[in-house]
Formats: sequence, C-alpha cells, structure tokens
Amino acid sequence: MNICFITRSMPFGKFEAFVIPEIRYAMQAGHRVTVVPLRAEGAIIHQDGAEMLKNTVNKPLLSIEIIGAAIMETIKQPIKVFKLLQKIFHSRNTTILLQNLAVFPKALWLARHFRSTTVPDHIHAYWISTAATIAMVVAAILQIPWSVTAHRGDIAMNNLIAEKVSDSRFVRCINENGATEIKEITGKTDKVQVLHLGVEIREETPQRKRLRQADGTFRVLMPANFSPVKGHVYLIQAMQLLCQQGVNIQLDLAGEGELRQIIQQQVVDYKLASHISFLGEISHASLLSKLWEGQWDCVALPSIVTADGAKEGIPVSLMEAMAAGIPVVSTRTGGIPELCGNETAVLVKEKDPQALAEALLIVMNDQERVLRMIVSAGSRVQDGFNVNAIGPRLLQMMKTS
Repeated sequence: MNICFITRSMPFGKFEAFVIPEIRYAMQAGHRVTVVPLRAEGAIIHQDGAEMLKNTVNKPLLSIEIIGAAIMETIKQPIKVFKLLQKIFHSRNTTILLQNLAVFPKALWLARHFRSTTVPDHIHAYWISTAATIAMVVAAILQIPWSVTAHRGDIAMNNLIAEKVSDSRFVRCINENGATEIKEITGKTDKVQVLHLGVEIREETPQRKRLRQADGTFRVLMPANFSPVKGHVYLIQAMQLLCQQGVNIQLDLAGEGELRQIIQQQVVDYKLASHISFLGEISHASLLSKLWEGQWDCVALPSIVTADGAKEGIPVSLMEAMAAGIPVVSTRTGGIPELCGNETAVLVKEKDPQALAEALLIVMNDQERVLRMIVSAGSRVQDGFNVNAIGPRLLQMMKTS
C-alpha cells in the first residue's frame, strides 16, 4: 500500500515524537510511505525519526512554486476547487478560516505533485485541524480515500470537524474522551473509532530491584513541554513540600515551551535550584534509552484541565515509562485514567500539590505496591498500546476503507 502521512512538522522539530512509531511501523512492514509536514520547522531532534527524511516531501507552507501550482490546479479544475473553497468558508470563525486558507495552496500543490509522481492509495493526517484540511482537499482532487487521527486540542478547536467526519473514511481517536467529543459535535458514530497510539515496547518490562538511585536519591522525571495543561507549577509546589520535610529527592524537567521561564523563576523563588534540573529538549531515542536504563525512579505528570477546557489525551510519555518499568504518578484528567487504571499508577486529583507529594512518597516507600504496579503497568501497555499490535490494526483500517 502507498500511504501519505500528513504531520504538523515531523520529522522536523520536537513536538510530534508520538507519531514516529506508527510511521516507522508502516515503513518496516514494507509499505511505500510519504511524509508531508505542514511546516518543516526546526532541526531533526528525534533521531529515531531521522530515517523518515528520505520519505519526506519537504516544502514550505507558501512559496512561488506553491502559488504557481495552486493557480494551475485551479485553472485545471475550477469547479472542484471552487466547491472545496466553499466548504472551507464554512469554518466556524475567522481565525480558523484564515488557517484553512493558509494551507489551501499547499494542498493544491500536493495534489499536483502526487499526480506527477505516484498517487497514494490512502492519505492519513495526524491532526483533525489544518493537517486534515490538507488531506481532505488532496483526497477530493485525486479522488482517493483519506482518514485522520484526532488528539485533544485539535478536537477542541473544531476546525470543520463535521465536514471532515463526513468526507473521511474514518476518524481515529486516541481515547474514549476524544471519540465522545467528536460524536457530540457531529452526531455521527459510524466513522469514529477509538484506537490508542502505538508505542515501541520491548518484549519484557525491566524488573526493578530498588526504588531509588544507588546514592539514595529519589530521582523523578517530568517529560513534558512547558505548556499550561501539563501542570508544572503544581509539581514544583509538591517538591517544595517534600524538600521542607528533608526528603532526598531530585526532579528533572525535560522539554521546552512557552512557560519555561515562568517555571524557572518559580524554582528560584522556592529556593529549589539544587533539587530541580532543566534538561531541555531530549531526543526521543535518548529519552527512551535512559528510561530503560533506570536513570529515573519515577515519572510524574501533574496534568490539569485548563480554564479554556484543554486537557490531556493519553500521554505517550506515561505509556513509555510504564513499558520501561518506571512507576508513574499523575492526575485523573483527560484520558489518563483510561491508560492508568487497575493499580497501574498512583493517580491524584488535579491542582493538588499536597496530593502529589503524598503520591511521590508512596512510590518512594511502598516497595510492595510499586512492584505490583510495575507488573500491572507493563501488562497494560503491552496489551493495549504496543505498536506491533496497533500498527497492523491502523493499516488494516486504511486498507479496508
């Protein structure tokens, strides 16, 4: 099968590491794969995605070439292009309309590009926002099937979701919450399917022989970009509570983002600089390697529901920690309970530093519970999130659509 995957920026940049395993699986399964990022922004950070470069069509969002191709396609098929523009003008507000219009020329260019090279059998977009807009336009012009994976913020944006559900062969949601939201928006259920994101998992979960590092330090990792939904501020407050009690604990924050300077200042204000490190952006492959080596004793993700309703999907960072035998502390928000049920993690209510501190103490001190949790968590991700199981199902959905 010849598949085109449309991403936001992957294999470039740092924010879409979670799409790598499924695209790599399709490539390794012998399918012809083309990756088309909306914008090729940033360096190649995730080295396990670098192998996608040879399959990547790297073009800017707008250029003379793009504009010229868009004009030629409009001349070639004016009625079809006009109808697609009419659909885009159904966007629910001016901001979304402008976003869709911004990607429209590249969609016309991509259709011409495929017509002059090889037309895919299927197009799959990894967001139901502008990535899906491109997929919808290209598929309509070339008269081929397309589908989309919907996550969380892209669902809340509601960028022509009703139209995209109607036009696509299927909409894959990564959790039940997302599927429910799309069904509520569209009133349709037949095309909306839940299929968790697939992650690369080794055959056996490592068996932990200790709950702390060899020097007695309890080392915690929070692998999350500095955005409001991740709840960094509450974990910093929990760290302050624990350090005031004299707990030997170290927190490593891996990631970048809009709130980094604010969190750095919070760490300074709380006099926690000796207990909290900022690791910056770490490549996906490097982070996985360090998890499996046991560099951290716990992974914490204190996610929240923001004032504008943003919330987690099912965080891949937690799946990967569970697969690596690292105990997880997180919150009962978004799709997290869908992953972390049945004693596979310690979950607490959101925005509660005291509860986070107590949860970390449980993982530090209750060895019997932690060892049970690690076994249950490993089984959970092996059964429900292994790309070797998810990948074939996604490809089969594309093949039969």
